[in-house]
Amino acid sequence: MTTTEPTVEAQQRGPSTRAKLLGAGLAGASGLAVILDAFTNWDMSATVPLVVVPATLLFGGLVFASLRRFSELDRFAERTMIGIACGLLATIAYDLVRPVLVTIFQFNANPYKAMPLFGSRITGRPTDDGVAVLVGWLYHFWNGISFAVMFALVRPRGGWFAGLLWGLGLQIFTILVYPSFLEARLDDVGFMVTGLVGHSIWGAVLGASLQRWGRE
Repeated sequence: MTTTEPTVEAQQRGPSTRAKLLGAGLAGASGLAVILDAFTNWDMSATVPLVVVPATLLFGGLVFASLRRFSELDRFAERTMIGIACGLLATIAYDLVRPVLVTIFQFNANPYKAMPLFGSRITGRPTDDGVAVLVGWLYHFWNGISFAVMFALVRPRGGWFAGLLWGLGLQIFTILVYPSFLEARLDDVGFMVTGLVGHSIWGAVLGASLQRWGRE
């Protein structure tokens, strides 16, 4: 008689490379929206409903499909949920450390400048509009969580150093994208330092959290 319950061997093996790449690609859709906004004519008012939302729904569908107990999807969902939790923790740490740096070093920088810009580009409302600000913050958290899920799918046991390297990779991403997106200057010390330290903290917290709570 056949069964859909995962075997011990399948649990230890985890999701296939195909599943991990698919999950990482879907989770990275929020970052793709930023890239398209910065370098193409596709602004976030189009890419969020046409790219990010469908990818998120498909991603969620894959996770909930794991309730059927197919072994690969079960492990996929587990890594995703742990990645969401650790990504939320890392993003909170990221948001807390940057204003501290601005205060200590008296940088002429707004550490939360991106959020209303995200919201404005998504909703078409002014950056000081309450709805735009709320949407921007929600998108910011999903962005941080989605990059964490990508990392968790590929490296489920994390490690603070591996997470640090992942965070520094995202810092390079912001250096390439944000000068166009935020009209930030690369010679702006506040922008560079808060980004570098913030993403390092984000990555280290993510990696350490996965090392503690993640599973193979």
